[in-house]
Amino acid sequence: MPVAKNQQSGFTIIELIVVIAIIAVLSGIVLLNINQYQTKARDARRISDLDNIRKALEMYRAANGYYPPSGCGYDCNGYFYSANSSWQTLENYLKPYISSLPKDPINNATAPWTDGNYSYAYGNVGRYTHANQYDLTAQLETANHQLSCKNKCTKYFYDTINWCSACGGSYSNQIYEASPNLN
Repeated sequence: MPVAKNQQSGFTIIELIVVIAIIAVLSGIVLLNINQYQTKARDARRISDLDNIRKALEMYRAANGYYPPSGCGYDCNGYFYSANSSWQTLENYLKPYISSLPKDPINNATAPWTDGNYSYAYGNVGRYTHANQYDLTAQLETANHQLSCKNKCTKYFYDTINWCSACGGSYSNQIYEASPNLN
């Protein structure tokens, strides 16, 4: 008479470890890609937001003959920032031209000129000395973005000094400047 073997079917511990390791690697790749897509999406939103703000600024100028003042008035180095209550003042100026003034998706710091500081800034408005200029600035997260200061070597509108450190300036290489007539 044949003897029945007592076999159990299932996975060995080695097989389970291999499957878990494969799942972990695939999950890591998926999470990395999701993070990269989110970063790129936030940068695209920043560029779009500043374009919309720029359009509202142009409508304001067409109606008034000049841009809204900065935080200190005209022809001075003052700003409104999306990360604090001063942004509301700029929104009040632009209310007829844009329903709500957008804020940076992260909006974690006042001035966007330093690495890791994500906000929008409007200011340094000319009226008497540089009537056609202002700064409208954000910081991008994507390293080496084609529109970043590092790749465009953005300069101040009133002289030839570069903004970002890659081009000889002192500010973040990730700055995105949406101001008119730069470079």
